[in-house]
Amino acid sequence: MAHEPTARPTDAPPEAPSRAATGLLCLLLFAGAFVLLTLGFDADGSTGPWLVTGGILAFSLAFGIPTTILPALEERGRR
Repeated sequence: MAHEPTARPTDAPPEAPSRAATGLLCLLLFAGAFVLLTLGFDADGSTGPWLVTGGILAFSLAFGIPTTILPALEERGRR
């Protein structure tokens, strides 16, 4: 049987404050990544590559936090 109807749900309730805070953090990281990338391509000298790298890292965190990091932390907390 693929789905057990008696299994307890493992996700936090949608109204949990931590879910809202995580969503807001990821949204800010996503928007900040675009800002950093834009500033990095317009910057002169050696600051441009650092800003672009920061933008790529911010985008990676905005995607990785809700899809990889939080589920792993929730799974570890249940053990």
